[in-house]
Amino acid sequence: MIQPKPTRKSDTVRSRDAARTQAEILSVAVQEFAEHGFHGARVERITNAAKCNSRMIYHYFGSKEQLYIAALDSVFAAIRNQEARLDFSGGDPVATARQLVEFTYDYFANNASFLKMTRNENLLGGKYIERSQMIRDMSQPLITAIGKLIDRGYAAGAFTRKADPVQLYLSIVALSAHHLNNGPTLGVVVGKDLTDADWQADRRTHAVEVILSYLGIAQES
Repeated sequence: MIQPKPTRKSDTVRSRDAARTQAEILSVAVQEFAEHGFHGARVERITNAAKCNSRMIYHYFGSKEQLYIAALDSVFAAIRNQEARLDFSGGDPVATARQLVEFTYDYFANNASFLKMTRNENLLGGKYIERSQMIRDMSQPLITAIGKLIDRGYAAGAFTRKADPVQLYLSIVALSAHHLNNGPTLGVVVGKDLTDADWQADRRTHAVEVILSYLGIAQES
């Protein structure tokens, strides 16, 4: 019987260093792609900020395109992992629906890189996100969980409308992100400073009320 070779301490250290290097490159890459888009991003700036050489990027990620897709995977994994902490299967359905809206609104407000990455990818027509099976795999459980929440709330009489889960989630996203993605122009159109903290707090309340009203939940006066 062939005995496995014992793991040497040096191998563990190299593995840990490699993981740390990849994580540092990816973190810097997210910021670079968020600020400059795919075409404007420069590998040289990424390597300088990550304190590595270009060989390391191509060694770990293969190409600039693959690094960009990995950056997309990273920002979507971050929001999906936090959404997964919400309890869609138990508790008060109304409270859970409220938490989902509030979480989404707050996440978008506090994670500019996510918004910039998705906005830049939209300008590319979704060319690269289509190549990510990971993002599709991560996102479907959220839609399924929302669907089950709707079914549970409707069956219990907490919701009077059995909404389509995709339509509902897209409405939550729109209410949470549209004023951020289009703030400079919309602010001029409506004559409001959409970056004002008080206005954004009102917008958050409005987003919650719109979604809960759509589900058929009476709001407190």
